[in-house]
Amino acid sequence: MKILLRKRPGSLWPADEVSENALKRIADKDVVICEIKRTRNIKFHRLYWALVGKVWDNVDHERYPTADDLHAAIKIAVGLRTRIVLPDGTLGFIPGSIAFHKMTEDEFRLFYDRVCDMVAEYFLPGVTADELRNEVRLMVGAG
Repeated sequence: MKILLRKRPGSLWPADEVSENALKRIADKDVVICEIKRTRNIKFHRLYWALVGKVWDNVDHERYPTADDLHAAIKIAVGLRTRIVLPDGTLGFIPGSIAFHKMTEDEFRLFYDRVCDMVAEYFLPGVTADELRNEVRLMVGAG
C-alpha cells in the first residue's frame, strides 16, 4: 500500500483522505516499514518541457522533426538511456523515462541540471546554463 504523507514538526501526517483511511487501518503500536520518496513537483516538470520547447524552436527541424524527437535525443545525450546491440551489431540506445513514478524529485533535479548544461553547450552556444535556467523560469512564471 502506498500513501501520501506530509511532514509537520516531528511527525508525518496523511496528506489526503485515502492516506488517512489507510493509516486508520493500522493498529496503534503496530510497526510498519515506510519508504520515503519525495513526490515530484509538477512545476519543475513544466520547466523541463518549457526548456525542450525553447530548444526545439531553435533547432533544425529536419534533424528533430518534433519536440518529442528532441526530448528523446536529450535524454540519450545526458545518459538517461539503455544501451542495446541490434542483431546486425549496431549499437543503439533506448531513451529512459522521466515519468513521475520512474524518477524521484532529486533524480529529476540532477537530470534537469545535466540537460541545462548539455543544451547550453551543444544547442544554444553563447548561452550559459544559468542564463538558460533563468530564462526558462521566467517563461513559466517561476521567477
